[in-house]
Order: sequence, then structure tokens, then C-alpha cells
Amino acid sequence: MDMVKLDNIIARYQAEKGSLISILHDIQREEGWIADDAMSYLSSRLKLPLSEVFRVVSYFEKCFSRRGPRGKHAVKVCQGTACHLKQGGEVLSEIKETIEKEGADTGCYLEAVRCLGCCTAAPAVEIDGRLLDKEGAKKAISQLKGET
Repeated sequence: MDMVKLDNIIARYQAEKGSLISILHDIQREEGWIADDAMSYLSSRLKLPLSEVFRVVSYFEKCFSRRGPRGKHAVKVCQGTACHLKQGGEVLSEIKETIEKEGADTGCYLEAVRCLGCCTAAPAVEIDGRLLDKEGAKKAISQLKGET
């Protein structure tokens, strides 16, 4: 990440005590992920231990990604306890088959995640930040093919 851009984000929250999460949200929104060098720089600038910055990013894995973009559309399938009990593994397999059937044209990157924080919607699937059920996700993936 460009450090000048990061300095501008930090400056927006200069007067706020405990601004780490707000800063991380802005980085995620602008970059699509939180790079290791950005975490190191934040640690130094905010005078926080690097372990604290890393802990916050890791703990809030639904909000912050530590991986760079792998596809145009992020497809996340929850594998947490509630989703697992409601066949989350089978949903993951079906979504994977749908993506493979539609081909690379969809630009989808599939990821199994520990928790999407939507246990009442189990088994939960999220595409580009939108929560969907299994059938809605399959339709959305098919529609994404026409976007490219």
C-alpha cells in the first residue's frame, strides 16, 4: 500500500482515541485487503505493538482480509458450527461445482471461512458482501458470468 495514502487515512482519525479499527476499515475499503507492510506501518505510527494490530485484523476476519484480491468476486461459504450442522460442507461443494460449471468467466474466488456471523441464516454464503442462501448464491454466480 502507498504509505502516503496510509498517512492520509491515519490523519483522518488523528483526534480519535482507539482509532485502529476505523483506520483498518478504510484500508480494507480502499485496498480490498490489509497487507503486512500496512500493519507494520500502523504499528509504528500508532505506537502499538504489531501483535495488537495483527490480533485485531485476525479476530475480525469477516471485516478484514489479509489476502490480496484473487478474483473479481469474493464468494465465502461459512463452515462454522451452526453452518456445519446445517450441511455447510455440502453447500461449499455445490457452490464450488457451480463456479467450475460457469467457468473462469465469473471471476469468482471461493473461500471457506470459519464464521460469517450470520448463524440464524445457516448455512450462510456471502458474495461480495451480500448474504445469500445456497440457491440465491448459485443464481448470483450464474449472473456474474454475464457481467464480464
